[in-house]
Amino acid sequence: MKTLALILLGLVTNAQSLVVKEKPVSKGEELQFKLSYGWFTIGRGTFKISDNYVMQDGKECIEINVHGRTAGLAGVFSKVDDRWGAVIDKNTLLPYYSYRDLSEGYYDLDEKVYFDYDSMEVRVESSSASDVRPTKYFDLEKGNYFDMMGGLMYARSIDYRGLEKGDTIQLEAFFDKKFYDFRMVYHGIEMTKTKVGDIYCHKVVPIMQENSVFDGKNAVRFWISADANRLPLKVAADMNFGTAYCELTAYKNVKSGIDFE
Repeated sequence: MKTLALILLGLVTNAQSLVVKEKPVSKGEELQFKLSYGWFTIGRGTFKISDNYVMQDGKECIEINVHGRTAGLAGVFSKVDDRWGAVIDKNTLLPYYSYRDLSEGYYDLDEKVYFDYDSMEVRVESSSASDVRPTKYFDLEKGNYFDMMGGLMYARSIDYRGLEKGDTIQLEAFFDKKFYDFRMVYHGIEMTKTKVGDIYCHKVVPIMQENSVFDGKNAVRFWISADANRLPLKVAADMNFGTAYCELTAYKNVKSGIDFE
């Protein structure tokens, strides 16, 4: 599931001039995802936006909670039950707080991350069943680092009509006690077969640095619906053991249109 988190984090940009003022998400939105490898379903995920705004420093924020778990035969070999979440500014989509509660076989982690824009620092508190780790502090040099949830929401807020094929955009982000500088290339609009129908989508491809997980610089591809909802419909990732997919299977309470369940 950590791999999926890094994949999703790659789909974001800080091109402020491209962001639409009216965000394409609504309170109470719920998305259901399936993770698969070949013919096998290996996981299920739920993405939920709070029904009401949360106040933080006098600003209206949205709370996001994600639950990912193994499914099918994958649960026989290693059970995964992960929860992530964040409280982010509804306008800037910058984070105030995020968390990870991971249970993956013999591995567990309880992590809380606080973004303090007065002191310009990030505070990370983490523990596991076996120990409590020292609190760590990181300097926020520019104050515009996204977390995973805010980054995904930001990607959905881009007006892709302002991009041309081959354009490269980027994002600064903080995840897993590290700062990242992501870049991705826009590949235009294409009709894409998804679990919720054949839909025109914006295709984007993150530029992957050499690593031991993904196979090649263009190993990860994303498809976001080219409509008012900007739904994250599909992710394909070429990995050392084959191609894995994360696909939207159902949604409700979206800003435009009817539920698909």
